[in-house]
Order: sequence, then C-alpha cells, then structure tokens
Amino acid sequence: MFRDQWARRSDRADPPPAGTSTTLPASAEIPPGSSASGSGLRSRGKQCRFSAHRHDSDCMAGAELRAALEQRLGALAIHTEVVEHPEVFTVEEMMPHIQHLKGAHSKNLFLKDKKKKNYWLVTVLHDRQINLNELAKQLGVGSGNLRFADETAMLEKLKVGQGCATPLALFCDDGDVKFVLDSAILEGGHEKVYFHPMTNAATMGLSPEDFLTFVKTTGHDPIILNFDKNN
Repeated sequence: MFRDQWARRSDRADPPPAGTSTTLPASAEIPPGSSASGSGLRSRGKQCRFSAHRHDSDCMAGAELRAALEQRLGALAIHTEVVEHPEVFTVEEMMPHIQHLKGAHSKNLFLKDKKKKNYWLVTVLHDRQINLNELAKQLGVGSGNLRFADETAMLEKLKVGQGCATPLALFCDDGDVKFVLDSAILEGGHEKVYFHPMTNAATMGLSPEDFLTFVKTTGHDPIILNFDKNN
C-alpha cells in the first residue's frame, strides 16, 4: 500500500545547471528548479506561469509545484532521472537536449470539446502526428468537436502554462481532465518514459510501470488508445 503522506520537504538548493543529469533515489527530496513538455504549443520568451487562484492545497504556485511533484513521487517509492536543460516550447526545441536519453519521449496536447464541458490531456510519442477529427471519433465526441484549450484553462486545471503540459501535472487536477495515453508509450518495451516535471526547463524519466502507478494515484484511469490507427 502506498503512503498517503508526502515526504517531508528538505531545505531547498539551486537546481543543477542545464545539461546535467541527476538520478533520484525513491526517497530523495528534490530542490525546485526553474520554470516544462514538448507540447507543441509555442510561447516565445515566456516562462511557465502558474495560477494565482489555487483550489487544491497540494498544487502550489511557482517552483513549489515541482517540489510537490518530487515529494509525491518519493512518497510512492518511485525512482526518477532528471535532466536540466534550457526552456523549450516545441518538440523540435526539446529533442536536441534529450535525444541521448533512451526511452519514450512524449508530446502533450491539452484539448477541449466544442461546448467546453470536457477537457482531455493527450500524451503521445513525440513524433506522432495527431488527427483531431479521428481522435474525436475514437473518444466518442464526434468529428470536429475537439480543439485546443486555451492557456487559461490549462492553468486552472493543471497549474501549468503553455509549453509545460505534462501528465505529471495530473496530481493538480480535481477530476475535470480526462487522460488519454498512447499505447505505444507502454507497449514499446521502453526502459523509461520521459515528461516535463512541471517545468519546460527539465525532463524527467521513470519506468512505464511507475508512471502508471503515479497516474492512478491521482485518481485518473488512463484512456489507452492505439494511435497507429489515428492517421
């Protein structure tokens, strides 16, 4: 049984310089870093912003979000590897900094339906081309009814801004966001899967099994889709 309480926070220190890699033991408590995902949403010259109106006490503003994530993972005995790098806002900007890391790299889309009543975080392999009409059919919402949600909605639901979308932010969601996951991320035999840890200035790797454990403890049951049929 996983512990419900988060590990106690240690004194904070400056994050490692860009380009460095840190392997984190399960019990480690990580100092907060700078403002992270290959979401494909571009916002030049803008760091990840955080909502000033926080409804979940677990989801704190600024660098504390990353620290809270690290503590939650530690409490679940999940080992991670973190690489610090410059801020990136697209997959193309991200890959030169992390292509040496063996495993599944991702991009993340934050979507809404036409009536703005439902939200989806869609996590796929970084080189996937997504047909939103086909995805809408797979999700049963009707062709033409899916579109990108605006940054305000993402800040409200996941507490991260453009360029920082990540499934690791699901611990901030109050149950309003459905999580859609590319089956190839789980079934490709990858030793690690990589996502931004609440900041687009770092990338975090963890095993597929540990990733699923984390997601399920956030109260989300992933909708696992075969995106080979999406195109």
